[in-house]
Amino acid sequence: MGAAIIGTGFIAQVHAQALKAMGREIAVVIHPSAEKARAFAETWGAKSWSADPDAFLNDEVDCVHICTPPMLHFETVQAALEAGKHMICEKPLCISAQEAKTLWQLAERQGVVHAVNFNVRFYEACRKAREDIASGSLGKPLLIHGSYLQAFHALPSPYSWRYQPEKAGKMRAMTEIGSHWIDLARYWTGLEVTAVSADFAAFFPKRYVADGIMQEGGNGTEITVDSEDAALLHLRFSNGAAGSVVLSEVSHGRNNRLSLEVTGNRSSLWWNSEDPWRLHHGTSDVSTQINAFSGGFPQTFQDFFAAVYRDIAAGHPAAKPDYPTFYDGYINAAVCEAALKSSENQGKWINVEEIK
Repeated sequence: MGAAIIGTGFIAQVHAQALKAMGREIAVVIHPSAEKARAFAETWGAKSWSADPDAFLNDEVDCVHICTPPMLHFETVQAALEAGKHMICEKPLCISAQEAKTLWQLAERQGVVHAVNFNVRFYEACRKAREDIASGSLGKPLLIHGSYLQAFHALPSPYSWRYQPEKAGKMRAMTEIGSHWIDLARYWTGLEVTAVSADFAAFFPKRYVADGIMQEGGNGTEITVDSEDAALLHLRFSNGAAGSVVLSEVSHGRNNRLSLEVTGNRSSLWWNSEDPWRLHHGTSDVSTQINAFSGGFPQTFQDFFAAVYRDIAAGHPAAKPDYPTFYDGYINAAVCEAALKSSENQGKWINVEEIK
């Protein structure tokens, strides 16, 4: 049995690399462009390629990897689930919380393995942080805060599907990087986000594209960008803890910096992905303990896929899967949708339960 990869972009290559490392066969690569599908298949040694969107509906495919823009997820995932396929979907699972809920419930009824690629959970330091917080060493979490900063969309930058609402939806920073931060905060603490107040900022609504590059000014084709370059969120958690996060895709010098800090009534933990090998533990006398861990960003993908494929080998999900599932994708979508609704209503507090 083999895997189907739908999509041929950067993240699809990450999936292909992980599959090859595990010795898993890529049964088929699917893309609307037959040329792109063929080139990808040749690069990664896939058994076949196709421009037919339903090419995964055959007996040679046991798991479908969704590596397409988020607005294209729902129908494809639904079809694969109805065919009884195991699923690995890129984040966000869906832009709509209700669509994500539909997919989660369908996956549960079908009894298949279902996972969303929130790979940041698989840093060794993050898994240790979860253990420490669950042990009660921090006491009750009181304050949960951090940021996710990148420079990837600082102008000038490549123009891509991320700026096309029909493919990316209305959000960008919130769903691309904010979804990771929300998932990690839930993972570390075991708490849920119950309410959100958000301010979204699109700094240059009018931009110009020439030769595939987007700039603030110039002689290219004028486009309008409504999705946010940055977002500032205040959060309330299910135990009463307060929270906040700054999300930015235009922060110069920041390659890929997710930071998270949890303050309890006894001590605090903090970590960031630009220094992923160290987890800091602080107490009231300002002493800190730094633990060194192995692994890095590429290893998180490998560990994620290994965890998912253990359950696929068993033929069904574990009672408590060691990876984020479609349920996590559904809850994440509800938080993101609540943030969007808040931003559209001048930062009004939105209860996540209203979205769910």
